[in-house]
Amino acid sequence: MNTQKPFVYVPAGLGHLDSENNKGQISHDEKRQFARVRDPLMSRILAFRGISATHLRQTNNRGLPPELLLLIFEHVYADSMLNGEWIACSSQSRVQFPFAPAAVCKAWRDVLASVPRFWTRIIVNLDTTKLSDIDTYLHLSQKLAFEIAVARDQRIVSHSRTNNDDEGAQAAAVMARIVPHLHRCRSLCFQLLRSSSLPALRYLNVRAPLLERLKLQCGIDDGEHPLVGSEVPEQWGFDAPALRHLFLNGRNFRDACALRWVERLPSLEDLCVSRYSGGKHPTGELHLHDVLLVVDRLHRWFGILQKLTLQDISFDGILTQHDGYDIQIEAVSLQFISLSTVRAIFMSKIGPAPRLVHIKNELSSSVYQVRLTQADTLVLEGPFSRMAEAINIWDGDCLSIKNCPTFNDCTIRDIHRSWNPNELTSPSWSRLEIENCTEFSADALLALIDARDDAVQRAQDRDPTSQAPFNSLQVLQVHGGPPISPEDAEAFKEKLLTFGWHEAA
Repeated sequence: MNTQKPFVYVPAGLGHLDSENNKGQISHDEKRQFARVRDPLMSRILAFRGISATHLRQTNNRGLPPELLLLIFEHVYADSMLNGEWIACSSQSRVQFPFAPAAVCKAWRDVLASVPRFWTRIIVNLDTTKLSDIDTYLHLSQKLAFEIAVARDQRIVSHSRTNNDDEGAQAAAVMARIVPHLHRCRSLCFQLLRSSSLPALRYLNVRAPLLERLKLQCGIDDGEHPLVGSEVPEQWGFDAPALRHLFLNGRNFRDACALRWVERLPSLEDLCVSRYSGGKHPTGELHLHDVLLVVDRLHRWFGILQKLTLQDISFDGILTQHDGYDIQIEAVSLQFISLSTVRAIFMSKIGPAPRLVHIKNELSSSVYQVRLTQADTLVLEGPFSRMAEAINIWDGDCLSIKNCPTFNDCTIRDIHRSWNPNELTSPSWSRLEIENCTEFSADALLALIDARDDAVQRAQDRDPTSQAPFNSLQVLQVHGGPPISPEDAEAFKEKLLTFGWHEAA
């Protein structure tokens, strides 16, 4: 499994916003950093003012009045926002606002530093960001609500010959600076290499009334945080009533269950539990029952939870301890967990299944024993075996196949060969979406459409009054598929209401 995590880039030197050593002067490094700034909106504004980027790089930036700089930065800031929220951007980008323009020269830094809202998104790179820089960012945001993300620079990690033994100490030092400001934090995200480096949830004993997103995630599960003991704290009060999105590694989620904390989150919409290697631990175990019980209670008590994601987890126990769990939520995503765990989840549920079920695996696992009834959308991602049997006992509306080398002509034939209009278990899906699959042919899909039309017609001829759901295929969307001829494309258009086919690069 690929557990590499994205990195972030923060230009060095921002801890010296008030330095007197570079008044208005542009160093060679600063010029190089500025040359990387390619914001289209900034270029348009400069062009409108009759100023070229080349001219800026060749002249002293003190020639630009602060009012013009502020106008430019206001436009760039506005272009980075949507409905009052920072727009998600690639953590690998070298043009993060405001860090990239602040690295150009002192004049630019001074203008940026005068506007607190410019500094309400803080990006911390454990490999390059100085602790003094973090203090500076928090100071510049003044009393405004802010969000902060802490990650590693994957370029440095991948080329390092060390074991990154200082990751935990660095993360702890960063967290110590964040905690006094958590009362105004809206989003706190840690994405590190090891579980032992993540902040321990049981040591967050503060009030965070504005916190909406908390992510404590890692690439590998290597054990506990050094401060975690076997005893549950007697007094613990991490208060986050506005929390909507919670992403925890398995050990922190286990602690959250022991502390009965997750069940006290009335606004929770999105819950993700990831990275747990299983095995017996003196500090406790994580069972599938723990997760399903939390989901059940959140749904029954608050009715807000919309999505559950389980990723790369080897539970210490998957046997449920109750007759059934109410998991009637919108979406469930099960990634890199055993198919026996998937079966246990759906066997233990009561009531309708989630509207969307996403199962992802990196091994060729057999998914046919998972009876996914009543889910409107089924997403299968990965090299599954015996796919046809699983698909043909599912009665939803939209089938989505992603990154699946085992979805080939043979699988397609196996799907429609077993269709029987005399049985109520015949499929009812009318949408087929295929993404990044190239091992099938257009001819096989055309044969599937014809077989479906024929089965529907025979079912209607047999019993015109039957209410059994059995539909023709009406929508086909292929993204990253095999080559298709113009003749086949026209044949699809004649048979379908909606058709799209984009070949793989």
